[in-house]
Amino acid sequence: MDPRERRSSPRKPIKLAAQIDLGTGETWPCQIADFCAEGIFVRYSGETSRKLDRAFAAVTSPDLIVRFRGSDGKRRHELTVSIARRIDGAMGVNFTRTNPDAFAAMLQQCGGSSGQDRASLRAPSERVQFVLHQSARAVTQHIEPLMDACFVQMAAALKEAAQRATSDQQANEFMDFSGQVQARQRVIWRQIARSLESPLKPAPKGFPGSELSVVDKGEFEDWLTIRVMVTKADTLYRKELLQLKLRLDNLGIANATGHHNPLGPSLVCESFHAGLNQLKASRDVEKICLKVFEQSVLHHLGPLYKELNNILIRHGVLPDLDLSKYLSEQPLASSKKKPAPDQKPPTKPEPELQQSDRGKSPEEPSESRDKGAGKARAGSEFRSYAQTAQTAFATVRNLLGTLAVSRAARGDTEPAPFPSSAQPMSSGDLQRELQQLQAELDDPASNVIPLRERVVGKVREGGVKKLDEEQQDTLDVVDRFFHSVTESPKLSEYAQERMRQLEVPVLKVVMRDPAFFDDKNSPVRGVMNRLAQLGVKGGRLNPVVQRRIDELIQRIVAEFEQDTGVFEQTVQELDGLIDRQNLAYRRNVERVTAAAEGAQKVAESKTAVIDVLSTKLAGRNIPKAVLSLLDGGWRDLLSLTWIRQGADSQIWQDYLAVVDSLLAFSADRDNPVNLPELLRVIQDGLASISSNHMPSSQIRDELKQFLVRSPENPPEMVEVPPAPPEKDFKQSLSEREQRSLQRWMNRAQKLRTGDWLRDQERPDQPQYIRLVWVARGFSRFVFVNHQGMRVVELELEALARQMRKGIIVPDGQYERPLVDESIDRMVRKVYDQLSWASTHDELTGLLGRREFERMLDQQLARREDERSLLRLDLRKFRLLNDTAGYQAGDDALKRVADLLRSHVGDGMPLARLAGNEFGMLVPAEHADDAARNLIAAVEAAEFVYGERDYRLSASIGVVPELPGLASAERWLRASEEALGDARQKGHGNVAEYSLGADDQARQEQIAAKVASLGDLDEERMLLRCQKIIPLHSRTTMAPQYEVLISMYDDAGVLITGRDFVRMAERYDRMQAVDRWVVGHMLDWLRVQAPDPRHLGGVCINLSGYSLNDQSLLEYIYEKLSEKDAPIERLWFEITEASAINDVQAVAEFIIEMKELGCKFCLGNFGSGPSSFEFMRSLPVDLIRIDSAFTSQLNTSETDRAMVQSMVDMAHYMDREVMAGQVESRDVLDTLRQLGVDYAQGFVVEKPRSLDSLK
Repeated sequence: MDPRERRSSPRKPIKLAAQIDLGTGETWPCQIADFCAEGIFVRYSGETSRKLDRAFAAVTSPDLIVRFRGSDGKRRHELTVSIARRIDGAMGVNFTRTNPDAFAAMLQQCGGSSGQDRASLRAPSERVQFVLHQSARAVTQHIEPLMDACFVQMAAALKEAAQRATSDQQANEFMDFSGQVQARQRVIWRQIARSLESPLKPAPKGFPGSELSVVDKGEFEDWLTIRVMVTKADTLYRKELLQLKLRLDNLGIANATGHHNPLGPSLVCESFHAGLNQLKASRDVEKICLKVFEQSVLHHLGPLYKELNNILIRHGVLPDLDLSKYLSEQPLASSKKKPAPDQKPPTKPEPELQQSDRGKSPEEPSESRDKGAGKARAGSEFRSYAQTAQTAFATVRNLLGTLAVSRAARGDTEPAPFPSSAQPMSSGDLQRELQQLQAELDDPASNVIPLRERVVGKVREGGVKKLDEEQQDTLDVVDRFFHSVTESPKLSEYAQERMRQLEVPVLKVVMRDPAFFDDKNSPVRGVMNRLAQLGVKGGRLNPVVQRRIDELIQRIVAEFEQDTGVFEQTVQELDGLIDRQNLAYRRNVERVTAAAEGAQKVAESKTAVIDVLSTKLAGRNIPKAVLSLLDGGWRDLLSLTWIRQGADSQIWQDYLAVVDSLLAFSADRDNPVNLPELLRVIQDGLASISSNHMPSSQIRDELKQFLVRSPENPPEMVEVPPAPPEKDFKQSLSEREQRSLQRWMNRAQKLRTGDWLRDQERPDQPQYIRLVWVARGFSRFVFVNHQGMRVVELELEALARQMRKGIIVPDGQYERPLVDESIDRMVRKVYDQLSWASTHDELTGLLGRREFERMLDQQLARREDERSLLRLDLRKFRLLNDTAGYQAGDDALKRVADLLRSHVGDGMPLARLAGNEFGMLVPAEHADDAARNLIAAVEAAEFVYGERDYRLSASIGVVPELPGLASAERWLRASEEALGDARQKGHGNVAEYSLGADDQARQEQIAAKVASLGDLDEERMLLRCQKIIPLHSRTTMAPQYEVLISMYDDAGVLITGRDFVRMAERYDRMQAVDRWVVGHMLDWLRVQAPDPRHLGGVCINLSGYSLNDQSLLEYIYEKLSEKDAPIERLWFEITEASAINDVQAVAEFIIEMKELGCKFCLGNFGSGPSSFEFMRSLPVDLIRIDSAFTSQLNTSETDRAMVQSMVDMAHYMDREVMAGQVESRDVLDTLRQLGVDYAQGFVVEKPRSLDSLK
């Protein structure tokens, strides 16, 4: 650690909105994070950081001003400071002028802010508070020198690991992070120290992963690694820690993190991990750092715990403590021993505890037993990572079970695979049957038959046995899993065939222990993942390697029975093959990068030559002989010299001096020139290069004529044109195009060597490419394929355009292990099946009414091409159904559905609304013609059943998009009226809907009002709120309120919220409305400061359309940064996510906002097939189930199954679940039973005035 950076005064934590002013007239938002007598530490966003970089480059003054407001929100204070150090997103500054008033204002807000989120010690009394302060200081003072040595060893260990790396990418990664450890150790230590100083505060929850990871989440691995380290340290220092624990118990001290000793190894480990997170390192880097930390820090904590005990003894806390009664029985904690005073005996029997530990490393169960029952810990932590890992296999089975329930509710049950009289097969018998099936795998044709079909057929051969329900479920999961494996776009056909040969062996493993899906270190998983590495699509597998792989797979098939040792041996051999493959890849990449580097040097040399010659020659008349010399090879010589010797070399200067001498002689014949020496230099220079230009003898002759000419014969002169202006592609682009392209250029510049991307120029056959070289200044990017051969080379602008078009897409998931990726795909497919079942009519395959309503709402909101809604009633259908029978009726409906599909354009929604009623959207300009063509097609169709010919007809109601029809519900209601008019006209007629005069006038009035919105502070806006309550004790939020917006028109009549929002979206006023609501609510929270016991937080809706407005996002971020308000009590719900144009940009915005303390909710979840992808792509904290699924929850098995699947999926991805529009106590109870976390609706509380919350 650099002692010059240590502050001599203690830091005081604060969270104070401020502004940075460099004296240029522009200010940037920031936040004062802490301060002392010498200076302050400020943080700011990544965008602000980039703006400051540009600003600092343009100013010369070392001083800057930091402004903030006092606690009254009115008085402004200024601090004149100079920069002491800058890091990414923050800087430390020293005071250059004293300002006692400003310092006092910071002290006042530091001490009095109820919204402070910084760690602070809290204890039962002042005496205990003092003891804890002393203890925390002792911990920090002991750990700091250990960390100084640890940082040095970490950097060395990473460099050593780089030398042993199996790939260039890994080696570069280790070297990069070695440098980061050295450069950012102060930042890491600051975070560690903050955590060490706060032993009573729970560690803050990080943002859960945005990807679905069914098996081995990085967070769970971190948790598991830390737990193992803590367990070892607890055992190593058991005696000292037990004394410390008993003394802290005597003082009544405990923390809320779930750890029994707030000053124990868990504090040190988790503090270090919190600091290490500043690096955002990969798992491989973290493993090395954690190993060094364990050796250099955890193994040297003995003196610390002795000192902490001495501190407590000096304060009279149990000075004569006798440990004999605690330590005499066994050296290790035993489950039979009486627990310590703070511990409660496990509430579950030991076998159940062991079951919950499935899939963990061998060290894990002992730690769990030391710490008590896993369920007790889960009660204090929201869905612990241990539970997440345990439920990986169970979650997949639950989703499949939900799918089966959903199908059964619609009467779509699969036939039983076994006779009802068959007896369940024992696990031993099943293993023997599978062993026989495995022996039959020598026949390649057998692998084409699905695994489930082969296993069921094998069991049925006996005739008297069947698989029990659990065995069938496991078989179903494994069968689906291998379907997902072979569908991987990264696998070659050869690798797919080898994977199929492993189906039965893997099934045998999972039948014995489903931990295969949870155990990262399983050798079975290892074999599959390594096969995927060797058999990647687009790769060229060496025939020798291919034969060896075949032999290894055959050995597994022939030898595997129960012991997975054959898999372990195979993993080792496959690693050797991968090493050989990586070596060839690295050599190819080295050649590609060397060529790219050489090409860049050549380009840079030519640019340097052009620049220096332009300075000397551009716009001047020069002798033709000089130009002949340059064109005859001197330019090439200069370029070669620049490459080999550099611009600072003497020979480069000598060759430039030749041009200077010739120009000087041209201007003044009296200028002395050493002609022999000059010609020698020219001759030697031209002779040293290979040139296709004019012969050197011709060049020398021209130079001699120029140099020895008579005064009366002036030299032949030529004009050198002036240097062309630097080409700026932006000049030819519109301002909007410039902004758009610049955003994508910024993204391209964020790419790093080693990143995988997907080239989708041929969407049906995407090519995976890897970035291996980036030119200086990000001017050029070189990509290779899996062999390390160059396939794509693009300039920055071209790459940005390709990324904007979606042709080249970064693929951060490419290097995920095959097993993880396959389980992800399997779960997604099951969820898609559930989603399809809930949104489509089972008989016809058309959309169901609910999904059709959603698409109507989407059409109304998007304001794209005008559409008309057609509602068709099938006439004379009842006669056919009653006389020909229900099966004939079903068949007729299917045929009509097919007929309608053929007449409705692609992409247009088509639904079955009721028994014989259909709805569809068509282009508004052709609506009447489309309706009549549909009637003609129905009437022309022949339906023959039982030798009788039936003729059907239709009536159609047509409803165009009208301002008064602001919702799907109203649009459909209008279609019912139009259809009724058509029925009255008789079969085969069409009726068009029109608004009544009163409705038309009212809608025109609303439209005019919304379209002319001005300053919203001057409008009669109405903000109401509705309560959201938690449904169980494990939720992360207390009761919340959602803000509901509407307004009064000029006549004082209330415009409903739905009408107002729809009209605001239609007339592009929603962004202004959202902007106003955010600002108004921040002001309201700051001024009113409502009691958090009654108002935990406020939810504001942000439309997907609003999130497309970059200026609105910047406004929200700056508003939240500048306002001195408890922003951690403000959160946002994203509605109409399907309207978001740039999901990645919105995801980045959400992450920035969450850094400020905001939460995000994904609204309308389940309404559409893209909900799952949005949950994976957007780092939201919770989802709101679409209200369409809750309105009939107690009467619809399909809705109940769908809600259950949403809850399973969301919880599995560490999101909480909220349900809205809950209208009855029965529905509320059902939601609680299904695991929903929050509820909102009339049964909870009706909407109320915002002012009533004061």
